[in-house]
Amino acid sequence: MSEIDFFNTQINEEALESQIIEQIKLKIKAFDDNKIFYDLDNLVTITSFSKGHIMNAFFNDSRFRKIRRKIGRKWIFPVQETNTFLKQWILEQPNE
Repeated sequence: MSEIDFFNTQINEEALESQIIEQIKLKIKAFDDNKIFYDLDNLVTITSFSKGHIMNAFFNDSRFRKIRRKIGRKWIFPVQETNTFLKQWILEQPNE
């Protein structure tokens, strides 16, 4: 029995990666557009830091104290102000 190639598929990996990144950005934007507040679990997700590291790294930063609010037993953080703070904070960290 002879082998015949019925299909020959080639994938442009750079274009595929670009499309994936674009779709991820759109999903993140949609997620952020629908949220008004982050909670601590959201911060863990978006920063990839543990709760303990968040507490040690920037939770008590005077600028972050102005943003955060404790409602009952839960900490909440306004999305836009938190994103602005985190972008500034990361630029201030040493690049080792």
